[in-house]
Amino acid sequence: MSRDSSLKRFDPLGEARLCLNRGVPTPGWQTMLLVERVAEAPATGLIGPYGAALLQLTPLQAASCLYGLVSSAKAMAEGRLSMEVTTCLDSGEAYALKAVRPVKATALFAWYLGAFGAELAAFAVASATLHPTMIVPGYMLGAVANGAAAWCGGSQQFLATVPNSFLFVGIAMAGHQTKCFCKNRVAVVGGEGPGFIPAVSILLRFITWTALCFLDLPNGLLPFGSLGRPMGLPVLREKFLEPVTASQEALACFTSQFWISFKPEANGTSMSLTEEVGFGECSWPATGELSSASTIFNTCLLLFAVVLVPFHMCIVVGMLLLNPTYACAADNLPLKEEVEAKQREINDFATQNEQAAGQHVLLSPPPD
Repeated sequence: MSRDSSLKRFDPLGEARLCLNRGVPTPGWQTMLLVERVAEAPATGLIGPYGAALLQLTPLQAASCLYGLVSSAKAMAEGRLSMEVTTCLDSGEAYALKAVRPVKATALFAWYLGAFGAELAAFAVASATLHPTMIVPGYMLGAVANGAAAWCGGSQQFLATVPNSFLFVGIAMAGHQTKCFCKNRVAVVGGEGPGFIPAVSILLRFITWTALCFLDLPNGLLPFGSLGRPMGLPVLREKFLEPVTASQEALACFTSQFWISFKPEANGTSMSLTEEVGFGECSWPATGELSSASTIFNTCLLLFAVVLVPFHMCIVVGMLLLNPTYACAADNLPLKEEVEAKQREINDFATQNEQAAGQHVLLSPPPD
């Protein structure tokens, strides 16, 4: 952050003041957000829901884990939308794209939000059903696909693309060359190449995970630690399918036996109406060894995966068929020129605001 900041020091509060004075985020603030979106959010989004699916949760813990999944997916979607611009233009940010293509930028963000939600939920369900060692190779495949696409594009840095993609796993999830508005610029490491290769790896990853979840491995993979735990369809049924059934039955009970009654109460001087709400003999869903909160949480995880994964896969197929930039790295010069022009306008606007606020002189630490 300090390297990209005009303050030349790590000062989040000072950077926030500069953002307010400018009216747009500073480069230092954008760097801080980028680290959170491409490193922290994927890590917590993958580990948190998977770990929670194995535990007995309280209602507060279940709500916190669901919020963490959604907030991580949102941060990753914002980071990916930002990369759509920063990897295509020498100078540009996501807000410039939103200014020139507001509807398309919003639709793209909605897709990425659903896509990363699908990734996080599917990883949690598949890892809890099987084992992370069987699921993580799916992201290794995505990283290798990015490297293969870079090699096909003639990049000399295709080998560096593989570890970079796996380290910043969001790139392995969504693809490095699969950009929707314009192709990567030459300076991006391993950015050359067609997008259909990593896109196919996305489809293959979800298909493979789904198929593996229907295996029956009562003795696990190896008689070593957690690798020897039961895996496959029986675990999927116990941890996810049965909770979905219990939640469905509880919801049907709540909706069918919901009632409201009104009882008038009167005394010597006034009369009041008392309202009572009831659900008959309904109770919160619970199955086997799972608490009610864990049952609801696992139900939500499976529903996210079942709904969002096909949605994401259908859009990927549609983009491959209809968007040459996404599939074949075709360039979009008119859009690039529009975004660059808008970015220059925004930069001028920020400079004027800085000058008006007296911030055009670089701030430096006071002398000792």
